[in-house]
Amino acid sequence: MKAGKETIKYINKQNILNVFREKNEVTKAEIMGVTKLSAATVSNLIQELMEETLLTEKYYGESSGGRKPMIYSLNGERVRILTVKVTTKGILAGIVNLKGEIIWHKSLPVRIHDEATFRSAMKEAAAQLKEQQRNLMEQISIVAYSIPGVICYSTRSIVYSAALYLENVDLQALSDRLFNKDMEVYVFKDTDALILGEYYGTGKDSRNMVYLLCDQGVGMSVISEGNLLRLTGCGLEIGHTTIDLHGLPCKCSSTGCVGTLLGEKPAAAQYTQIYETIYPETIFDGTTLSYDVLIDRSLEGKDKIASRVMREQIELLSVVVVNTVNLFNPDLVVIGGPVARIPEMAGTVEAWVKKKALKPFTSSISIKAPTLGNHASLYGMAEYVLDKEVFTAVSIRKLTGFLA
Repeated sequence: MKAGKETIKYINKQNILNVFREKNEVTKAEIMGVTKLSAATVSNLIQELMEETLLTEKYYGESSGGRKPMIYSLNGERVRILTVKVTTKGILAGIVNLKGEIIWHKSLPVRIHDEATFRSAMKEAAAQLKEQQRNLMEQISIVAYSIPGVICYSTRSIVYSAALYLENVDLQALSDRLFNKDMEVYVFKDTDALILGEYYGTGKDSRNMVYLLCDQGVGMSVISEGNLLRLTGCGLEIGHTTIDLHGLPCKCSSTGCVGTLLGEKPAAAQYTQIYETIYPETIFDGTTLSYDVLIDRSLEGKDKIASRVMREQIELLSVVVVNTVNLFNPDLVVIGGPVARIPEMAGTVEAWVKKKALKPFTSSISIKAPTLGNHASLYGMAEYVLDKEVFTAVSIRKLTGFLA
């Protein structure tokens, strides 16, 4: 079965677009070199892509003799995606263009602790978007959410979020109502968005990587062979795997889960316990202790209790990373959250992993802190959506099942 002319044309256009995915400014000659298409085909398809406003002429490049080549680029005015990161501390929203550039962002600090506060925060964020970026919002038809919790990708809903105290929230219906139109909705676990930010931000250097988030809880996401691992019904709940059979009860009804020992609340509880043991006549309120406060005290070197607590947190984290490496055999493990601020964290964990994990899995492994800042989630979600919606690499075999 041979592919028809329109199918071949579609494939060629997609493959030309993917050249711009790797390099923003490109000449026709460079496109021909990558795609192996003829000069006439490249010229015709570039013209069509310009008419579709996906590409634009930038400027004339340098010539080694003869006519100067035209430099083409993706049109930054096209394909805008709304990205929304939801945490217990509020909402971070951004608008991303076809080039993967965050052209606008807004932070809405507000405590989110149940469905009412979540819906109220989203309503306020949508109102600010419409007020401040009305023209851009009229062009947006895609929204992507980052949520801490269990996600149903097919129904675009939050199944359960222990952090936000949410259950069965339909994000598709919420989005359509907030923005008064049918929206294409993508939903990501918080660590999904973070790992995608690292993956795209580092040029896809590691096709097998794990992201571990150690903050108020412990979360994990995996990229395997360049693909985000998205299991039906979610999964990969590393924070609810047992690390101590006789440990503390967890809110998931099990005991000794990773999340009962590793994270902000366990660290604060341990600090309080040690403090009250040393100073039994003193009542200490540990509820004010955050991970950042403990880390600051540890780094200053004046608080021996904080130093001990954070040292033991890194040891526990190392055990979790060893288990993760033995399960997934990644090339790279990125550890995010406040612990990433500790300068020796990555080196300490990597040394532990190379000592304790299976030897065949440790020869080329790398452990590091995140390379991107607070906007990593916005960037990662947008890049994933662009790959799905615009930069779809295709072949005749993929479309027809046969070679033409």
